[in-house]
Amino acid sequence: MATLTLTLAALATSAVPGLVAVAVRPHHASGDEYATAILTTPDDEIIVSVPRTQQAEITQSASALGMAALTDGARAELPFEAPRSLGMTRAGDTRAVATTFLQGARFEASELQPDAILIDSIAESLAAIHALPRAVAQQGGLLERTARDQRLLVTRLVDRAQASRYLPETVHARWTEVLESAELWDFEPRIVHGTMTAEALLVDDDRVVGVLDWSGLSIGDPASDVAWLFEAGDDVFDAVMSRYARRSGTGESASLRSRAAFYHELEIAKWLLHGVDTHDTEVIDDAVGMLDRMVDRLSLLAVPVPSRDPIGEEAAMEMLGQTPDIADRLSETAAFEALDEDRMFGFDTDFIEPLPEEEPDQAAGADAPAATPDTAGAAPGATADAQLTEPIEDLLTEPIHDEDLPGGSAR
Repeated sequence: MATLTLTLAALATSAVPGLVAVAVRPHHASGDEYATAILTTPDDEIIVSVPRTQQAEITQSASALGMAALTDGARAELPFEAPRSLGMTRAGDTRAVATTFLQGARFEASELQPDAILIDSIAESLAAIHALPRAVAQQGGLLERTARDQRLLVTRLVDRAQASRYLPETVHARWTEVLESAELWDFEPRIVHGTMTAEALLVDDDRVVGVLDWSGLSIGDPASDVAWLFEAGDDVFDAVMSRYARRSGTGESASLRSRAAFYHELEIAKWLLHGVDTHDTEVIDDAVGMLDRMVDRLSLLAVPVPSRDPIGEEAAMEMLGQTPDIADRLSETAAFEALDEDRMFGFDTDFIEPLPEEEPDQAAGADAPAATPDTAGAAPGATADAQLTEPIEDLLTEPIHDEDLPGGSAR
């Protein structure tokens, strides 16, 4: 471990010219995705990280783009600190990235209470992110999704879950109902953090002092940034959103609440697909068990869309809170390109092959009756009207008079 820490320190000095480190210590908060260390300088602390997986490398690249898009002007509008990228250098087949290290404590979403002082700061932070000008993402070259794009993206996820054949029909029907609600998906896209969870927040003295992981910074659905609040229960979600509505000036939205609950439920679909993709039967069984419990709750509820969330019971949200977070195997760019392919093949007729014209004997089939003298001489491909030999007036149905109806003479 000491050797790895010293190696990371050397990489940091290579990534940041002129860096003077007076101390270095290992950092374990990143789990198995990154090898990280914290360097103390005469003025501050920095963190250097090296991705250990391909997905971590993709996330690290996206996060660097997000941090770069947060200009000084944008950062001045935020009530918390966001890390800054200081430099990068080659590290074997990947790279080491050095960023500023933010101080602050972590917390579990399940620990939140509706009357906690921290609730107001969370609402303030979310509202500040969503109030950033769209130009922040546009000038930074970040992803921009319309409401229709977002709807298609989650439709793709539900379709993949259905194709796995593990998705119960009751859940699929409910999710399809949500997707087909036009009112639900009529929203104004805003700047979103994109990967917001309790793990992204750093707190001190009951305030959010830092926000990490800007890999999902983009223009999209603000409901995606608040879905994680359901891990703490309906009461906490409502407490945050009532304060968020006042700060954002948007008013409380039933549609936003329903989409947020829907995104929270889809974490189970992501967990299921992770198990399918990795052929992990334990993960699949775990996800199937969660889906079965969802079926039990849905069978007791008849919740209209979009007035409430699809499940609406705190017990259901506690179950969903047990779902491990799974990073999407597709990068944001790859997912958006795949979405473009769907649009292309769905609407561009250049990709649609015309149906071959059938020969008369093939169209008739072996059991079809022989052609009558009226149609035997018709040219192949002729329309039904062209093959009629009787005047069209003779084929019209005569109008029915009242006296022809049963009991008509009695009227």
